[in-house]
Amino acid sequence: MYQLNFPNGNVQTYNSPNELVNAARLLGGDAKIISGKIYAFVPKK
Repeated sequence: MYQLNFPNGNVQTYNSPNELVNAARLLGGDAKIISGKIYAFVPKK
């Protein structure tokens, strides 16, 4: 599982990196890899 961490403390998990990146884009941002299978949500300015 891949984990997407949001600035407000929420965490979502996804089955694949593609799902995670697509979800981040739909939410108006991008996913930046932190380590291994953990990503941070980066809102677009």
